[in-house]
Amino acid sequence: MDPLAIAREFGVQVHEDDLGTGIEGAMLSSGKKSAIVINSRIREPGRRSFTAAHELGHYSLHLDRPELRCSFDDLVDTAPHPANIEQEANEFAMTLLMPMDDVREQTGKGVPTISMVKRLAARYGTSLTAAALRLRESSAKSFALAYVVSGQVRWWWPTNEFRWRMKRGQAWPFSLIPSDDPSSCDTEALFGVEAKARLGGVLRISGADMPSYDAGLWVVETPDNRRPWEWDKIDD
Repeated sequence: MDPLAIAREFGVQVHEDDLGTGIEGAMLSSGKKSAIVINSRIREPGRRSFTAAHELGHYSLHLDRPELRCSFDDLVDTAPHPANIEQEANEFAMTLLMPMDDVREQTGKGVPTISMVKRLAARYGTSLTAAALRLRESSAKSFALAYVVSGQVRWWWPTNEFRWRMKRGQAWPFSLIPSDDPSSCDTEALFGVEAKARLGGVLRISGADMPSYDAGLWVVETPDNRRPWEWDKIDD
């Protein structure tokens, strides 16, 4: 799926320009003319594809806005609050690039891991982060995604079943080593007593380095089979 080819078919001008370090892409409109601009600094094909699909979403849904400039934070905004146009554009992009039925068919009953995220990203030609967010949307399993920058949590995206949350800016455990295959880790040793009480004693964690951004993407999954009414019990 090529979002920019679709944009051209609708008569949208497509440009590539240096938008600086803070902006991923933009959608501009004036009268009957519209343009999508992709930051030329983006090197990864998957990230470029998702940015293009996001801006195409703005063109399709928010053409009344004369100018929209989107940062990385906008492209990972999944907060379901009213009138969130960035979240709407992200939903558009994920639906266009990664149809939910196919995502569920590809993942089946498998355990969420970075290896699974990489397979999805390769299949749909999108970024690891976008593929991970789509996996989170499609799954009923108990896991969380962590986007870590310079050793600190920048984003924490849990599924509804994962009943514990790391705060933005909290230090990520330096002992964790990125790996496609999950490692079994002691919950309390990594995250403390409250995390153990809510998630159980063992977590399965996998991760990928993103050296270009001094960042890492992690999947934290719990095999705990306690029922929801037991999750808030703190073990003696």
